This record gives sequence, structure tokens and C-alpha cells, in this order.
Amino acid sequence: MKSGLFKSLGSIHRYSWISLLVCWVIWIINAYDREIILRLGPSISESLDLSPDTWGIIASLIMLSLAIMPIPGSALSDKYGGGEKRAKFQVPLVIGMAVLSFISGLKLISSNIVLFLALRFGVNLGAGWGEPVGVSNTAEWWPKEKRGFALGAHHTGYPIGSLLSGVMAAAVLSWFGADGWSYAFFLAVFIAVPVMLFWSKYSTKDKIVALYQDFDAKGLTRPDAIENLEGRAKGLLRKTVMTPAITITAVTTMLTQIVYMGVNTVLPPYLYNIVGLSLAESAGLSVVFALTGIFGQIIWPSLSDKIGRKPTIIICGIWMSVSVAALYFATTSLLVVIVQLIFGLVANAVWPIYYAAASDSAPDGGTSTANGVITTAMFIGGGIAPVLIGRLVTIGGGWEASAGYVYCFLTMAGFALLGAVVQMFVRQPGRLRV
Repeated sequence: MKSGLFKSLGSIHRYSWISLLVCWVIWIINAYDREIILRLGPSISESLDLSPDTWGIIASLIMLSLAIMPIPGSALSDKYGGGEKRAKFQVPLVIGMAVLSFISGLKLISSNIVLFLALRFGVNLGAGWGEPVGVSNTAEWWPKEKRGFALGAHHTGYPIGSLLSGVMAAAVLSWFGADGWSYAFFLAVFIAVPVMLFWSKYSTKDKIVALYQDFDAKGLTRPDAIENLEGRAKGLLRKTVMTPAITITAVTTMLTQIVYMGVNTVLPPYLYNIVGLSLAESAGLSVVFALTGIFGQIIWPSLSDKIGRKPTIIICGIWMSVSVAALYFATTSLLVVIVQLIFGLVANAVWPIYYAAASDSAPDGGTSTANGVITTAMFIGGGIAPVLIGRLVTIGGGWEASAGYVYCFLTMAGFALLGAVVQMFVRQPGRLRV
């Protein structure tokens, strides 16, 4: 499969690759800004004297804000237009998110819990809005036959952004001490502004037309038609949510996100309070799974182009369930690393497959709206996870008792398995020739 994949990818037009590179960098920024607050959880809790429940509620409010804009924002994006128009739609979203994040890192803001929470809420409104738009933008610059690969490669930006958040959190805490945690929010704006200014200039209608003519010449399938989307936006959301393949995949997405965000929330305090690492070590070691996550996002989505989205999602769900349950046995730093690496092979891989499955089943002109439904379900799961984790840790005896962490690992394993089971009720559209 590998040699065939590389050979077929060699014929893909350079416009597709450049668009993928730009959307990939945007995705790194999005992932970094979203996850850095989880890496800093123990530092923020300690400096503001927060209980597990209180920190869980704060983290949940911030994560739930991600779920507010994906559907209305995606519908607005579809109405504005696809292709080069959608690319330009991204520009103010990404820059605005990065600027708000920078402001939230100022000491004047971060020392006031209300102002800080309000700013991070605003950052995640933009991040949640931008995710389905970015996914759709990637899908529109690639032929359908390579959608799984393209979205998988695009989503390798997430584990890299996640890994970067751990590295930066550890570095900032080491350089400035526990009181300097908010400086980690300064990074995104310095990457976002130049990248988005380039994307605004590069994305043109002429390039999209030339790209689609190249698809035709090579016998590849164009993405959904993107012309005159304004006239087809009416009733699009209803058609989208009435499509079983999209709504059931959204259920799986929500369950999986509870697992993913649960691991992100529970690992830093687990490493700090139970394994006995420092705050900086806990922040850095809690993102090891991102290393294998990069490879998983190429392997599994590409495989889904071959064997179908449904069987791939089921395999990944079972894998995730077993590996998360194995955290029960990870009582040393070495075991935590090993289990994370196994978990990482599927932890980030499932999201592009969910998006590809939704895009495959989307009604005409509704790619971004379908992806918005998936994103909303995902962020609802992300909002549930911190509250659930905080409650389970509290029931188990608080930050320094191991029982609560065991409850978390086993509960998340159950959610991952349930997400795989519901996929058995999905009927997918026919596969395209690869």
C-alpha cells in the first residue's frame, strides 16, 4: 500500500500541497492554543488554590466555548463560499484568535480569574469556529480519492501543536517559575499573522480553477462543487443533521473526545501528584502520546481510504479503549511513556477519519456544515471531560489519592469502546477508487 500511496501522491498538484501546508500550520496554532491551558492546569490550580472540582468546571467552561460556533460559523462559511473564498474567511478568525490569546497572557489579565476566563472563552470561540472551516478548506483543495490522506496529514498538526504546548509549558515554567505560566500564551500570534497574510494573497479563484482542471485531466474526482453556494445554503443544516451517517459519527466523536480530553486533563495532575514528577516535568511528559500520534494520523486515515471509514473507526476505538485502560498499570514514568506511545497511535488519528466520513456523506454544498456538526459534538465531549475528571478525582479522595485516577482511566476506556460499538449502526456511502 505504501509504494502505491507514494506513487499516487506524486501526481498531486502543488497547489494541493501548499494549501495543505498552510492549513497544517494553522492547525498547529489551533491545537497549541487549545491545549496549553491543560498543560498548565497544575500550575494554575496551585497558584489560584483551586480544588479538582473547581478546576474541572473552569476547564469545562473554556472547552465548552469551543462548541458554540462550529455549526453557525460553518453555515456562514458555506454561505460565504468555498475554495478561495473559504480560505479568506479563515484569515480574520485565526489572527483574531491569536491576538486574544496574547492578551490573555498579560499579567494584568491572567492574575484576574474572571478576565482570564473571559479571554480564554473568546479564544476558544474562534478556535471552535475555525476548526471545521480549516478542515473544509483542506478537503476543497484535494481530490476525493485522497481525502483521508489529506485530512490525516492536516491533522498531524494537532499532535505537533499538543507536543509544542507541553514543551513550551515546561520551558516557560523552568525559565520563569510557576508564577510565569501565562507567558506561554504569547507564542501563537507570532506564527499566525505572517501565515495568514500569505494565505490571503495565495488563495485565488484562478488557482482553484487550474487545480480542478488538473483533477479532471488525471481522472480524479473533484470535491463537492463550490460555485454558487450562497443559493444552496437554505435548509442545509437540517439536511445535514438528518443524515444518519453524520449524526451517528457525531455521537462517536463526542464519546471519543471525552476520552481524549480526559487523558489530557488527568495526566498532568496524575504525573505530579501520584508519579511524583515536578510541575515542569509533568507538563512535558503528559504529551508523549503526540509523538506516535503524528504517525497514526497518516496511517489510519490513509487506510480508511482503502478499507472504508467504518471498519477503521471501529478498530481505532477498540485500540483506544484497551490502551487507556492500560494506564491503570502505568505507575512509573517509563510505563506512562510506553502506554502513551501505544495510545498515541490512534489518539489523534480518529478525528480526520470522522471528518472524512462526514464530508463523504454531506449534502451538496454542505461540507463545512457537516464538519461543523462533527466539531460541535467533539467540543461538547471536550466540555464534559474536565467536569467528569474533576468529579471522579474528588470521589476518589482528591488530587493526591490514586483511586480517583483509576476511576478516570476505566471510565474513559468504557467511552472509547461505546464509540466503536455505535459505529456498527452506520451505513457509509460507497468507496471511491484509490
